[in-house]
Amino acid sequence: MAVHELNSTDYATMEKELENELSLSICVFNHFKLLRRGLLTDKTVLVDSWPNFSAVVIVDSKRKKTLQYAVAFCKQPNFCQSLEILLRHAFKVLASPLSIIGCTSAVIDALVNRFRDPKTSPVKRRIDGVVFTLPPDKIVPLETPDGFRITKLKQSQVENVHNSWKSKEKYERFVDVRCWIRYLISNFHTVCIETEDGRPVAWELQQEYGGIGMLYVEPEYRRANLGSVVTRTLAGKLVKDGQLVFAFVEDTNETSINFHKKNGYILMPFKLSFAIYNL
Repeated sequence: MAVHELNSTDYATMEKELENELSLSICVFNHFKLLRRGLLTDKTVLVDSWPNFSAVVIVDSKRKKTLQYAVAFCKQPNFCQSLEILLRHAFKVLASPLSIIGCTSAVIDALVNRFRDPKTSPVKRRIDGVVFTLPPDKIVPLETPDGFRITKLKQSQVENVHNSWKSKEKYERFVDVRCWIRYLISNFHTVCIETEDGRPVAWELQQEYGGIGMLYVEPEYRRANLGSVVTRTLAGKLVKDGQLVFAFVEDTNETSINFHKKNGYILMPFKLSFAIYNL
């Protein structure tokens, strides 16, 4: 199988094809829209064939200090060999572990099962999760409580985000997490709620793959409804920017699942898996 790298003349056709595959293609679709709008630079779009593709991988074209995402889509589990060839090609170029996001759990299962010995497999499953989407008509703005103001995250608040993110230990051997957080704050939508004296007490970030996440509210402020204000405000920003709103939630996190349902998110009838590809 040949690996095809798309050029910009193919992008309009690709966006239409990915839109036809929604909701399963939601990660690649949003990521691709960010790419087309110039919000992502140095990206390479790889497909197993063109124009009739069965697998897509979007990666950086050069190694960076940020988390190396392989935002991927595979139409069915029986095309996982094509997906693995694309991942292998990307890894050889970057010489860096790739965080795979966007594939259904069934596709990741098939990808893992291609290798007889799990210990030597380049694919390591990290997280299984559910996907929530938030239609524009479900975004109901909330008033900011007295004593707080809505703003964006600043570079001076990187340490706050780093210290609050429970999953950072999983990635610190692959990437400078603080550098990655700086990258997210500089390039994607964020929302922060501050006290009147400028203390950040709640925030959420759009992730590079297009979804929203890393929601955090300081413990002493968790009864003030700030989490809902943050997530609805961020959702409104994405919709205004022409993007889909979705969130990937670990399937064992009942608190987060209930939170998203409370705020109008709709649960999709499939699961995604977050995995690492490392030769």
